[in-house]
Amino acid sequence: MRTMSDFVPPDLLIEILTKVPVKSLLRFTCVCKSWYSLITNPIFITAHLNQTIANNKKNSRSLLLRHYSKNDKKEHYTLHHDDETFGDKFLELEFPFKSQLGFFRIVGSCNGLLCLCDDLFGDTHTIILWNPSIRKSVNLPMPSKPQWPNMFVLGFGVNPATNDYKVVRIVYYKEYLYRYKVPPEVEIYTLSTGSWRSVSSAAPSYCMVEFMWSQVFVNGAVHWIAYDLRVVGGFHSLIVSFDMGNEVFGEMMLPDALAGQHAINLSITVLEESLAVFKYDKQIGTESCCIWVMKEYGVAESWTRMVTIDLPGALGSTVEFRKNGEVLLSTRDNMLASYDPKTQQIKDLGIHGNSRSFYVDTYIESLFLLKGQNRFLEGQLYSHLTSEEKRMELISSSKEECC
Repeated sequence: MRTMSDFVPPDLLIEILTKVPVKSLLRFTCVCKSWYSLITNPIFITAHLNQTIANNKKNSRSLLLRHYSKNDKKEHYTLHHDDETFGDKFLELEFPFKSQLGFFRIVGSCNGLLCLCDDLFGDTHTIILWNPSIRKSVNLPMPSKPQWPNMFVLGFGVNPATNDYKVVRIVYYKEYLYRYKVPPEVEIYTLSTGSWRSVSSAAPSYCMVEFMWSQVFVNGAVHWIAYDLRVVGGFHSLIVSFDMGNEVFGEMMLPDALAGQHAINLSITVLEESLAVFKYDKQIGTESCCIWVMKEYGVAESWTRMVTIDLPGALGSTVEFRKNGEVLLSTRDNMLASYDPKTQQIKDLGIHGNSRSFYVDTYIESLFLLKGQNRFLEGQLYSHLTSEEKRMELISSSKEECC
């Protein structure tokens, strides 16, 4: 059977296919053996991701929304365009998992992969890496470090040099009620090996927020809000980071207005690829959220106060920033709303659910997990090739004998 590859130069074919949507590429894997080999090649998968990221910067980005509906007692995952149609037009994704606790904790997302955790007060039931675009997932083996009654936090990201996805688990051993031993022990799961191992680098003697922790992956590292247990008569909050490449911890100072807050009132996120922190006033009747952004990564002096959202009696939690400058947030009456800082107007988006279940993040399609985790080990070998060597490898894949 003759295919496009018989008439189109290999370089041009590869360039064309990197611009094709994931759904179409999945169909194309059935065309012939050479196309299957090309599309499932780790080098092609990375090239396709890079092209998708470039396209998203030019066009309207997609937002992934998760909420838990009390009516049908199900988690709903939907894709929305970040434009005036948000909330009205969307694509519902098939969610094949069932949480023992109602809904999963979404640890984070990275390059089209979501890390889900089904945990209750430090007891890990399930950790899953899921690619909703291609309906593929990997269930992680149980961690080796002890669980209950200890407390743990997770981080999810990728080693940019090797494209190996990792889950880091920080375990705090309980000394007595609400008090944990520091420094914690650390273990890491790598997708290429499919197993957990201990991390040799020393963890800092700080504690993450119990149970309600948040994390973001920026600049090749995972970041959490932490606090110093040794401080007496006040609070000292900061950011702890973990580099996914060299697997070393780091620290970042917060501005005084944030460092003096209890860490439970702080949440970390990303605004246009910059670290951002939400500071909440949760006192009933004066609910507000102050948003700070680190303009230059790693430079403490670059922290800038951006906006304060005052919604007494209404504000639940801030969820995500929109491209038009509005802020997505949950309200105390369990709805998702869009808030305009300029007009201070709030718009009900018609999406209702458990206020703690709302999760919104930028989403891009990818082919990661297409051939399971085994191909990630092969990808480690390709990561050391030069650009020309990678090009020749793809051309070789595209010329394999057709079925």
